[in-house]
Amino acid sequence: MNPRTAVAAALVAASLLLAQPTPRASASAQQTREATRRESVIFLVTKDAGQDAQVEPVAVIDGRGALAEPQSGTADDGAPSAFLARHYRAGAKYQLIFGGAEAGSLTIRAATPAECAPNAASADIGPTMSALLGGNVMALATDGAHAPRAQASRRAPTAAERSAAFGVAKRFLTGKRVSASAVERGTKTLNLTATDLDGDGREELVGSYVVKVGLKVRDTLFLVAAPRGPGFRPVLTKYARVRASEMMDPAQIDNLGEGGLGTELYVEQLDSDGDGVGEVFTLSRSFEGTTYRAYRRRRGVWRAAYENYSYRCAY
Repeated sequence: MNPRTAVAAALVAASLLLAQPTPRASASAQQTREATRRESVIFLVTKDAGQDAQVEPVAVIDGRGALAEPQSGTADDGAPSAFLARHYRAGAKYQLIFGGAEAGSLTIRAATPAECAPNAASADIGPTMSALLGGNVMALATDGAHAPRAQASRRAPTAAERSAAFGVAKRFLTGKRVSASAVERGTKTLNLTATDLDGDGREELVGSYVVKVGLKVRDTLFLVAAPRGPGFRPVLTKYARVRASEMMDPAQIDNLGEGGLGTELYVEQLDSDGDGVGEVFTLSRSFEGTTYRAYRRRRGVWRAAYENYSYRCAY
């Protein structure tokens, strides 16, 4: 190769290098790959005594950790939708999540769609989890490639923690002009749970309260209280006043809170976006369906990140 040819070849090579994608383009390609990763699903898991565990889809996690509504329900011919047919195959296995950590596996028995539970399936969760679940104590299951906590964090609060959480709730409720005597006399505590949401070694307290403020009036509060010094402070609160006259069945006012009826109830935590802080999943049941919600902490503030209403049946 003569000198002129060598110089020309060098110039061509340089031009080809300049034409390579910039770091920004490479980053964009990486984002595209992340966005097209396989979606994963989060399921609610409940268990009544003497019955199989029941499963229902709560949310879908996309490749970036965002939560979206699952494509559930039935097809036009009444058969299970493609989503349910794919995820409810007999023998399909999912990770059980309890205390933010993997707690064994869940095995689908069969899809059990019915008029009042079109998205349901029965499942086997093994004797250990069967003994833990029941009533207001629920779990999650997922097929996601997440990294759950190495150690579960979920327990009943101590007497001191229960008292501290009630004190936080009482201060909040009296701030809503609920009398201190009504809070003291007429408060029902639901599913108060100690669980470490951010892995700092100190448990948050998560639970619900229903207060009888009148013969046909109840105040409801969903609370997440975080440790602060020797006590706790509220970091997430959801408050509502419910009147019997506004309910489809006014007689159910005395059952408010049972199974999540008319109030928000803690389900479980799951770090769906991998930022080290578990999202708080809740449910609230009405006469015709269930509303699922998730809360996520961003820059130290807990905010609503997801909501989905699952219709079950007409009252």
